[in-house]
Amino acid sequence: MALNDFLDKVFETSANAMDKAKDATKRLATINELKSKIRGYNNDKNKLFTQMGMDVYLAKKQNQNIDEKMDAFVSQIDTINVRIKDLKEKLALIDADESEVVAEQEEKYEIM
Repeated sequence: MALNDFLDKVFETSANAMDKAKDATKRLATINELKSKIRGYNNDKNKLFTQMGMDVYLAKKQNQNIDEKMDAFVSQIDTINVRIKDLKEKLALIDADESEVVAEQEEKYEIM
């Protein structure tokens, strides 16, 4: 019976290790996806700033009023900022969850 118990323990440990590896992979994929979206939004925002600057320059040269156009740019940039903030909050939650898991594992090994 001792051999069966040992093999059961090895199997259980292997299964736990595989589950942890799957969880870590999913977590990393999620983190990378969120960071990629943040980079994309920052790129979009930079394009808007560039376009806004060009529009201001051209309007000044032609003595045009561009208040409405600037309001649209500001609105778009504000929307992007909100999306970035939401994504950063999701990242923070993942980091907090990961820290909690690490703390639990440390506790588990301290007890043993």
